[in-house]
Amino acid sequence: MERMNETNELEEMRAQMALLKEKLNKEEILTDNLLKQAMTGKISTINRYKWIALSAGIFALTFGNASWYNIGMPLRFLIGTSIIMVISIVATWIIHAKMDEQDIMDGNLLEVAKNAKKLKKQYITWQRIGYPVIILWLAWFTYELMLLNQDREYIIGLFIACAIGGIIGGIWGHMMNRKVMRACDDLIRQIEE
Repeated sequence: MERMNETNELEEMRAQMALLKEKLNKEEILTDNLLKQAMTGKISTINRYKWIALSAGIFALTFGNASWYNIGMPLRFLIGTSIIMVISIVATWIIHAKMDEQDIMDGNLLEVAKNAKKLKKQYITWQRIGYPVIILWLAWFTYELMLLNQDREYIIGLFIACAIGGIIGGIWGHMMNRKVMRACDDLIRQIEE
């Protein structure tokens, strides 16, 4: 009788252990899914800023050059500006190419972390290159504006409008870069935990 009680208790303990194991597995799957959703959200944020940057670049390439042409900017300026914008658009596309939500869904988190670190490093490098290029382009733009045979008040008004637009665009672009780098940091931290 005593042996039967021990067997029943042992079977009951096994059943409870199996139930506990099943619950833990469900918790692990749930936690894993929540983590994947959070990481997918970060990659979506990064990709959203990629598309905004690409759209802004294409807009500047088309509308910007049309505007510069309409005010009489020389062809060398239009070609130079187009080259800068095409390089910016292509570079943005290339540095974002490896950030893929599918890697998270496939469970390839080490690859995601590696790509996020690389993206952040490329953003830092891009800023070191981009900011001096912007300053040189602005100097060139100012020089070409001064060479235009237009009314001085018109040129000053145009310069002020462009400076205000440039400052707003620069602040907005810098904030976007910071958000992408912060999203990369969050993604890396989530994976490493």
